[in-house]
Amino acid sequence: MKILITGGCSFSECHSTHTDTWPRHLARALTDHTHISTGLGSQGNGLISRRIIHQVTEQLKHTSADKLLVGIMWSGPDRHDYFTEESIKFNLDNGWMENPTKFVQGSSGAWIILNQQWKIPQSKLYYSIYHSFIGHYVYTCEHVLRTQWFLKAHNVKYFMSTYRNEVFADVVKTHPETKYLYDQIDLSNFLPVAGEYEWCRDHSNLEFPMKEDRHPSSAQHEAFTKRIIIPFLRDKTYI
Repeated sequence: MKILITGGCSFSECHSTHTDTWPRHLARALTDHTHISTGLGSQGNGLISRRIIHQVTEQLKHTSADKLLVGIMWSGPDRHDYFTEESIKFNLDNGWMENPTKFVQGSSGAWIILNQQWKIPQSKLYYSIYHSFIGHYVYTCEHVLRTQWFLKAHNVKYFMSTYRNEVFADVVKTHPETKYLYDQIDLSNFLPVAGEYEWCRDHSNLEFPMKEDRHPSSAQHEAFTKRIIIPFLRDKTYI
């Protein structure tokens, strides 16, 4: 049996009962694949990368690389995280994210997710002292490259995309701190869109569930999967 491993933020999570995201639609189309989702709402590119690398590593223990297909949708560069062994709890009342979060079995710690607009003390501290506009693009490029190099080193088929075009803003392609990193990203394995949000807005001919919310509907995710992802995978002879 082949294995599909997907990762990303809320655009790619598979916990919600309200929206079928693109990984669910892709898994339904690839009937000869078993689907493993590492997507989680609000997680940034550091955790997206780590979860994918961890899950691929686990699968390679008993599955050959040619049986694996990885799909990643990168998230906002201004989302961060840090590892802690302290006992910290946050009150969350939804089923599509968790904070803190952990994915390594037997680990004594967990990862704290940080978002710029959050009011938790950890976020306030990080974004008031350590955050910078160019710095968050540097980290995102590094996360993408680490994942790319890992997958290529193990001969694992993969494709990547972005949830919104802000992931690789124009400044990333020209700023001296990011250009040398961005130039090493293999864009031939990226879907031919600026971002899923922009494609859904401009080409799906479908309405978003909420006007003030950029999250696509199940129907928009399905259209994106059928019209963008699956043709791309066929062209690459991945399926």
